Amino acid sequence: MMNASAVGRRVVAAAGVLSVLALADACGTDSGDDAEGSKTPAATGSTSSASSTPQQASGSPASAAGKGLDQKGLDRLALTVHDVPGYTVNTVTGQGSPVDHDVLTTYRAVTPAPCRPVYAAAQLGSLHDFTSHVSQDVVSASDELGQHASVGLTSYTLADARTVMTDLRAALPKCATAEMRPSAAHPGSGLGYSGTQTRSVSGYGDETLAFDATQVVDGGGPSIPVTVLVVRQDSTIATFLSLNPIQPPTIPQEIVDAQLKKL
Repeated sequence: MMNASAVGRRVVAAAGVLSVLALADACGTDSGDDAEGSKTPAATGSTSSASSTPQQASGSPASAAGKGLDQKGLDRLALTVHDVPGYTVNTVTGQGSPVDHDVLTTYRAVTPAPCRPVYAAAQLGSLHDFTSHVSQDVVSASDELGQHASVGLTSYTLADARTVMTDLRAALPKCATAEMRPSAAHPGSGLGYSGTQTRSVSGYGDETLAFDATQVVDGGGPSIPVTVLVVRQDSTIATFLSLNPIQPPTIPQEIVDAQLKKL
């Protein structure tokens, strides 16, 4: 329903979270360098070792050229309700729902130009074309604060996956005071991000980056804090995003662990 633009999808996700949070709000409920992660697996053992042989979803080793997974292969790595008990899982793109490559045009039209990788990451994407993509919304079925994450899996060539992380790492320090949004001629021009702050994180995948920002919507819409975690495992990048207008947003650890365990 939202494959025309991942930009629009994030607005809808925000609206959905706001409705989930309405009850809590009514009750008065108020929750390398710094950007570069370690290549050592997490102490909990929830992520696979970067030194292990990367596997295609079919079970065959990844090619030396680092070719990304095809759509069917990536679809098999997406979350199911069995992976995250207590959460609902709604697949937005992939697994039979259309995947939109045209959204790259919107990301490449974001101003200021140096912040395009940051905006794209907040949309679960990048400036680089991909071989396959899945995006899902994972929401607690019982928590009144609507604990949730939007999860994007994107597979590239290995060279492009590494470049996605390099571009994002270089862009983050430049965008602390910028307001990022597409130009008016592109879909989603009313949605922007500002106040980007890098967070220190390590222990996931081959490379890890994380940042916080504020989602801003034109026309008097709410300004909503968001937090983003980006993890590269071989040629696949997993992006996790959570937003919360009432308390500082957090990405549920069980969602991160369940997704990275499947990569």
